[in-house]
Amino acid sequence: MPRKSEESGGFKRSVLGLNAANFLQAEMVGVVLPVLNSYLKDAGWRYDSIGVATALAGLGTLLFQAPAGILTDRLSQRRALFAVAAVLTGVCFTLIPLVHHRTVPIDSLLFVAGAAQSLFAPLLAALALALVGHQRLNRTVGTNQGWNHAGNIGAALGAMALVSTYGVSSIFYAVGLSSAFATFSVFLIRDKDLDERRATGLEEGKEDERPVPWSTLLTDRTILFLFISIFAFHLANAPILPAVALYVKRLHGSDDLMTATVLTAQIVMVPVALLAGRGCDAWGRKAMMAIAFWVLPLRIFSYALVHTPQAVVWLQSLDGIGAGIYGVVVVALAADLTRGKGHFNSLMGLFATALAIGGVAGPLISGFFIQHLGFQETFYAFAALAAFGAIVFTIFVPETKPLAGATLAARPQVGITG
Repeated sequence: MPRKSEESGGFKRSVLGLNAANFLQAEMVGVVLPVLNSYLKDAGWRYDSIGVATALAGLGTLLFQAPAGILTDRLSQRRALFAVAAVLTGVCFTLIPLVHHRTVPIDSLLFVAGAAQSLFAPLLAALALALVGHQRLNRTVGTNQGWNHAGNIGAALGAMALVSTYGVSSIFYAVGLSSAFATFSVFLIRDKDLDERRATGLEEGKEDERPVPWSTLLTDRTILFLFISIFAFHLANAPILPAVALYVKRLHGSDDLMTATVLTAQIVMVPVALLAGRGCDAWGRKAMMAIAFWVLPLRIFSYALVHTPQAVVWLQSLDGIGAGIYGVVVVALAADLTRGKGHFNSLMGLFATALAIGGVAGPLISGFFIQHLGFQETFYAFAALAAFGAIVFTIFVPETKPLAGATLAARPQVGITG
């Protein structure tokens, strides 16, 4: 049953604030990496040096991702924490064009920005769960992700206009402006509409419920295999968008086509995210996530078969299917696996760590491969890695959706060993 506050206009303002925070968070970082790679290449950087710079942003996220999840579980001031992360991200990217292509300052700024961004995923998921609870989480996250991808579309369209008028460096100033708006939007969420216990995975109305020991989650076979498959998924996926942007440039595509690699995928992600939230409830989590996992190797392999920048951009639409589903279903899986146990945000941080490891290692490997082997061989290698992740998920990760009408006590404890 909805609380009284959920029936009021004030609650609608909180929902609007959450959607706006997702939209503007995407506006901040949606096109930065492809634009950054092009910006550094135009400044004379080598492909492998560009890979190092991109990897440092991922390293900042990697090192702070697990602490970010734990911090989100333990602190109740989640809106203020989101605001701090947004401002710090905006400042870092705004400074990049002001340091005149110098390696150490740019690498340092990217590392700090990556660390700040580690807070976004667990904080936005926690705010959604605190606001609506488990029963309405999937559709709410689907809507949130729809707004997030719409933000990426806005960022891509804005980037195309800014690049053609003011040059590539203008994108970094736009990130600073978006961060200011994101800071304001998160405070539209009213504190009284948030259930802080519910935000950690514990259930509303069960005041005697306490988080289980961390060892219970860390010995869960489902979590282990899910972590492995997510790691392989993102190790293959993380470097592909920047690599595709460079491939478009290699095929003599324009800056607008390079920016369109982001836009094409994001247009597809909006309806896919909305459908994924409903699909989680109707068909189950595993069926939806399996689609995301198997689309990825098909997409990466296909890049090696095309030789025009326009064809590469059109293939990016497949990224919209995989990423649109993943962003919704990973939250549903984490919520299922921690419901009544706690540590929801810490588990989100663990899954995001798998993503971040891919964000660090992937660009390093792809930068080396592209520099020394070429684009086609790079695409073949990462398609094989993506297929491995899909196989692990399909074979070893069971369905986590609770049985209809089952109470928490009656539900099987999915994947728990011992």
